[in-house]
Amino acid sequence: MSDELGGEGLDPIQRRIRRDVTAQGWSWIWVFDSAAECPPFAYSIGFVSSFDHPEVVVAGLPEETSESVLCSVQAMLAEGIAYGDGDRSGDILEGFDVQFRAAPRDLLISHLVQASAFYGEKQFAALQLVWPDRDGNFPGGERAPAWLSDRQALSL
Repeated sequence: MSDELGGEGLDPIQRRIRRDVTAQGWSWIWVFDSAAECPPFAYSIGFVSSFDHPEVVVAGLPEETSESVLCSVQAMLAEGIAYGDGDRSGDILEGFDVQFRAAPRDLLISHLVQASAFYGEKQFAALQLVWPDRDGNFPGGERAPAWLSDRQALSL
């Protein structure tokens, strides 16, 4: 994270992110394609600096649900629970297990633009939180419908 605490010279989004992280330890960003060609997604900013935990990305859910999911993850982190690649949790999305998957470095650079700006030269990691269909199938699974993977694909 940049040492620039005052936020002078930062765009309004980065100023808001820094205020949020200072006040509550984290912030989040909603990203959507106005042409609806790519799934919307949301991601945390500040989990690395405040909780020593990778940032979390969730795709394909409505904005309010995405915010709720990220708030639930933050609450678990505040309780000392940490997640890694392949971990599952039934405590984040009511009625469903979710799975965490390591996000590739190129995705961090191309998609998590505000997190990259926040951390500056410091490298950071992220996990994608993936959610199942109503039958409990996760994207890429043998029985998962194609729409499930498409809806959560972050290869914009």
